[in-house]
Amino acid sequence: MQQFRSYVVAGVVIAAVVACVAWVVSAQPGAFPGLQTVGLYKYKALPVGANGPLKECVVCHSIESGGPLRVGPPLHGIVGAHKARYKWYAYSDALRKAGGTWTEADLDKFLASPSKFLPGTSKTIIGFPDPKQRADIIAALKKAP
Repeated sequence: MQQFRSYVVAGVVIAAVVACVAWVVSAQPGAFPGLQTVGLYKYKALPVGANGPLKECVVCHSIESGGPLRVGPPLHGIVGAHKARYKWYAYSDALRKAGGTWTEADLDKFLASPSKFLPGTSKTIIGFPDPKQRADIIAALKKAP
């Protein structure tokens, strides 16, 4: 339990640092030449997937194999992967207890409304109501580099 709390605290600290950096960068336009913007976050180079259906995802998740750690866990290979697959990531109790694998159907339901599909999830997005957008996201996740 103590280790879990440590992970939660670390996750909150990382999220706070990322939010503060994003705020500083956005509050001082032009202060950091060469930075690219995706959502509220700025990067030296655009994250993989920033110009496609995964543009909302890559603000918090990397999608490429061996990609950088961001606020959320990496999504590379998520279709067919076990839910809460990374032992080191502080998933919500709801997701850790969900069990099973991420099927396309489960991903579609989760992307439509994370809190409805998994009550108690820590996923902060409201969801994507457009079925075509969800299908595009899932297709892009299946072929992520």
